[in-house]
Amino acid sequence: MLASRRAEPRDDLLSALIAAEEAGDRLDDDEIVTMCGLLLVAGNVTTTDLIGNGVWILLRHPAELDKLRADPLLIDNAVEEILRFESPVVQSVRIPTADVAIRGCPVRRGESVVVFLAAANRDPEVYPEPNRFDVTRRDVHHQSFGGGVHFCLGAPLARLEAGLAIGALLERFPHLRLADESPVWRALPVFRGVAKLRVLTAAP
Repeated sequence: MLASRRAEPRDDLLSALIAAEEAGDRLDDDEIVTMCGLLLVAGNVTTTDLIGNGVWILLRHPAELDKLRADPLLIDNAVEEILRFESPVVQSVRIPTADVAIRGCPVRRGESVVVFLAAANRDPEVYPEPNRFDVTRRDVHHQSFGGGVHFCLGAPLARLEAGLAIGALLERFPHLRLADESPVWRALPVFRGVAKLRVLTAAP
């Protein structure tokens, strides 16, 4: 595919990656393949997990679901609260560029540090009642997309897709509810997402 796009570029991502250059430096084949793999996972797995987790969380909290049904304009806020409450990416890795101490714990330059985003999203010093799911929560900032130079490239698209998918699902199935309380979770490191969620769509 790379050889084909080099010979005949198209209006697609692969051709754009081949053409990308900065100060004369271009991506080699291994870098392009790695980037495609990253974009596939980051742009697919995480968004489907966000949607699945969101449906599960809303169905487990019928009072919050009722608020959203009564005011569909709450969907954007609800998506942010879903991201905070049940992030599809639960951890990340960082490598410090300098020695630091975090609450007395030494972290040395060059060490690999695992950052638990899901724990940060439930920090009681940051979020009032962090274990309460609330689609009307006023401060819905979260760490699920990372931050700074590591902020998720696909965050705007993920937010848009989740809002549209969850909103359409709730509109199409006004009686949607859980068939049981125990979904099957996918066993993947770093990611948390529902693999199977049994629901009922008919009126009770």
